[in-house]
Amino acid sequence: MKENFSSAIESLPNELLAEIVARVASTSFQNYINAKLSCKVFHKVANERYVYQNATLAEFSIEPSWEKEKQEKINKVASFLELCRECGNTEALYRKGVMDFFKDDMPELASEFLKRAAKGGHIGAFYVIGIIMVFMGGAFKQKGVKLIGNMKNTKQLRKITRECRKKLIEILTHIWVKNPLVLGQRPNRCTIQHQRIHRNGWPHDSEDEDEDMDAHCDACSCDVEIDHIISVLPKVDMY
Repeated sequence: MKENFSSAIESLPNELLAEIVARVASTSFQNYINAKLSCKVFHKVANERYVYQNATLAEFSIEPSWEKEKQEKINKVASFLELCRECGNTEALYRKGVMDFFKDDMPELASEFLKRAAKGGHIGAFYVIGIIMVFMGGAFKQKGVKLIGNMKNTKQLRKITRECRKKLIEILTHIWVKNPLVLGQRPNRCTIQHQRIHRNGWPHDSEDEDEDMDAHCDACSCDVEIDHIISVLPKVDMY
């Protein structure tokens, strides 16, 4: 029975096999491993670039728990993530970009990872690029404000942007943010400083609310995002 199964699998086009394994990998890393170990054909196809490009990272923690996980496992995960990045996995590129920038490990390379992720269609990467530009100041700030503003033009886009914000905040709460560019400062964006008030007179404090319903400009809209990001950054004594 197993030989018949293997023969049937081997008769399928390689492109179709890669698509099958890629779809499995896009839903669960464990299922991907199971498929990889199920037969020689899948084991070979599992190493295709297209498979790594579509693999989900949902089962991987933002940062490894050094107390709970063995070094060997951490190394294997790191190797897998590196392969994903090399193959253009947008989520892997996004995570690397965010962590390298905010941890101040390799901020000069972080933008390249984020640009590659954005080019691949990762909306969260566009969002982070906009946030970083605002913190950079000058002409970059204006571009960042415009980018964030464009991402919040409609109610549906604002909903997507909130998801991008939640994802970034989730990463920031799991890493040690050390980049001095984002610590100890609150970028000034709206020079008019419009007051954003909820329709019942109270400030927005619920992610279920459309916080930008009364934003007067792109800078006001960007203020909402910066406020949320700053709220989870380490507090730095400037004196």
